[in-house]
Amino acid sequence: MSYKPRSLFSLLEDINRSLFLPHIQRPFVWEEEQMLRLFDSLMRNYPIQTFLLWRTKDEIKARRFMDQIEWDADLSDYYEPNISKLGNEKVFVLDGQQRFQTLFAVFKGSVTLEDGSRAEAYFDVTSGDRVSPDGLLYAMTFSATPRALPWFRVADLLGKHSVRNAEEIADDINEALDVEGTVVAQPLSQEERRGREKRVRRNMSQLVSLLREEKSFWVQQLDGVANQYPYQTVLDIFVRVNSGGTKLDASDLMFAAMKEGWDEIEEAIEDTTELLNGTNLQFDKTFPLKCLLVVNGAGAEASSEKFTGEAGKALLASMKNGWDRAETAFQELRDFLKNDLKVYADKVIRSYNSFIPLFDYFYFNPKPNELSRALMRGYYYKAQLFGWYSQSTDTIVNALHGVVGRACLGGFPMTEVKQYFGTRGYATRLLEEQINATRLRFIVLNLVYVDKMGTSPFDVKFKGNEPHVDHIYPRHALLTKLGLSSPEVNTIGNYRFVGATDNIRKRAEMPASYFARLKQNGAPIEKHLLLEEFSKDPATLKFDAETYRTFRDLRAQEIWNVCNRTVNPEVGGEAANAAGT
Repeated sequence: MSYKPRSLFSLLEDINRSLFLPHIQRPFVWEEEQMLRLFDSLMRNYPIQTFLLWRTKDEIKARRFMDQIEWDADLSDYYEPNISKLGNEKVFVLDGQQRFQTLFAVFKGSVTLEDGSRAEAYFDVTSGDRVSPDGLLYAMTFSATPRALPWFRVADLLGKHSVRNAEEIADDINEALDVEGTVVAQPLSQEERRGREKRVRRNMSQLVSLLREEKSFWVQQLDGVANQYPYQTVLDIFVRVNSGGTKLDASDLMFAAMKEGWDEIEEAIEDTTELLNGTNLQFDKTFPLKCLLVVNGAGAEASSEKFTGEAGKALLASMKNGWDRAETAFQELRDFLKNDLKVYADKVIRSYNSFIPLFDYFYFNPKPNELSRALMRGYYYKAQLFGWYSQSTDTIVNALHGVVGRACLGGFPMTEVKQYFGTRGYATRLLEEQINATRLRFIVLNLVYVDKMGTSPFDVKFKGNEPHVDHIYPRHALLTKLGLSSPEVNTIGNYRFVGATDNIRKRAEMPASYFARLKQNGAPIEKHLLLEEFSKDPATLKFDAETYRTFRDLRAQEIWNVCNRTVNPEVGGEAANAAGT
């Protein structure tokens, strides 16, 4: 293993000639801000860590660096079949892709702006005397059009200035700035001019030094041509060097280990994640991977080590062979989320891992009947309301695999699921007094609106108009005018959902006039009030303590009725109705 300094010029010359990315590398993910910070660090002479390379003649799919960075690139466009062949020598970047691609774009390439235009790096050669609000001392930007001095086109160091020294370039820049300074309204003072000239000379000296001297970039290379560095060893090294910090998440590391045996796995998982997020949810790529691990008996723990050795090959083969079945189960899960649960927001989900057992059940029991679906809805709400997945989630998922991860001839095994969580000390049956818990009000209200309206109130057309919890009888008026206590006012019987913009318009309007106006405009106020006698005639919503308490208590009872039959379907709720009893 060699460890030596390299000039940036030599590294840039190697890119896409002998230096490539292996297929196990993820896409380029840095934002422009991170690219600017790398440049700033180099100009400050900060260390930027060692690059880890691997020289090999093995048959490994090689990917080119992007001449023009695209933040949503199709990686298949960048593979080099001839370079990838067995016997062709190449050097792969195992650690440092983001830094290499950034340096390539800054000094030799470009980036793609939001409007699709090609933009090159320009450096303010007079910067370095003050720190910007973003914490940067040296200013760089990407521009699609040529910039005038003091902005210097960085790529010119490899173009028209490639054989000039830093002093010559700096002198030319200072002379040009002096000429420009004679025509401005307020020319620099003698002291300001000397300071600017000094910064220009220092900045150009640093840029040229970075590019041409062997001091700032250290490379550690695994020589798989002269020595034994088989792919599995290199893969293990890759996983380990990328497992620290926040460079790669669990899914990235697993993809790295899986791609050798299943090239299409990452694309398949990304498509699945996008499918699941079709209702504005926030599933990440780790979720479908954990689902696949569970149904293949490998446990929910997301670890790349599961795909090493002969056992890893067998696991990957099993996952690949069962993908069609898994894809169908993911589609069924997505339809269940959208059509049965009508889940459209993070606020009503306390744990995404609670969906893994549902996938597990769909995988082994496709197209469940309505009785099972009612029990599955009950399971979902119990899991959210009782915090079943608040800790040790992988342990719980693994245990439930033994319950739901099989052909269940009797339908969804709610009894066994409840027994498991009961032995862990969790509640398994919703009680009436529990629906008033403040932390559960979003879930409870969403459940009621889904039941009454057939859709989620979070399924809104305009971002920013997501529902807020609103008091039907204005809180402040109840407290100050009727003298009621907070527990009497802040209760589920007086809560409803209302769009954010409507909530602003409503303010403290009394319920009789507010709901009369809505009813006149054709709004289905019965979906909010839940009580027929008040919905027929909103004028009955009088503002006095007796009327308020009657309304609140009757409405709370109706909310409980909805929650009880949905959350406790196994005790006379939805499941009983579905079974026809």
